[in-house]
Amino acid sequence: MKKIIITSIIILVIITTSLANNFSYSVGIAVSGALFPYVGVYYNVDKIQFGTSLGFIFGPNDQNPEEWNFMFSPELNLGYYLTEKMYIGADFRVLVVTPYQYEQLYLTGIGIKYGIPINDSSINLMLSGNYIIPISAGKRSWEEGRDMNPYIPIPFIQGEYEF
Repeated sequence: MKKIIITSIIILVIITTSLANNFSYSVGIAVSGALFPYVGVYYNVDKIQFGTSLGFIFGPNDQNPEEWNFMFSPELNLGYYLTEKMYIGADFRVLVVTPYQYEQLYLTGIGIKYGIPINDSSINLMLSGNYIIPISAGKRSWEEGRDMNPYIPIPFIQGEYEF
């Protein structure tokens, strides 16, 4: 058992150090009805980038002033660099508001990002349009015709520092 653990740790260290140059990290702010900061980790191979980010905000609950709402926004994205500065990609995002987590909103969309290089890092500006996927809270929007129209994309504007 000890040999397996030691071997696994050695393999993990070798893989991590060999792939370290392909990872980038970001800190940013996304705006779409709310302003929330996020952190992201991306894996870059040639002109393809795959990554994930997690946004988080909190604020008072309008329905119950004694409680707070916490909003999490995990996202997965996959994209392609058309040029060194221009990126086009697809994403999948979930909006979770606690204590109303049973009303999660699932979104998928496309976006375009432009990077302004600064030394070995860059400042990226991204515009994306996300559509509601008809499950969970999105399903109720489709069925009941609430104020959210699933056929109109929800815009997201993001600014991030990628290093």
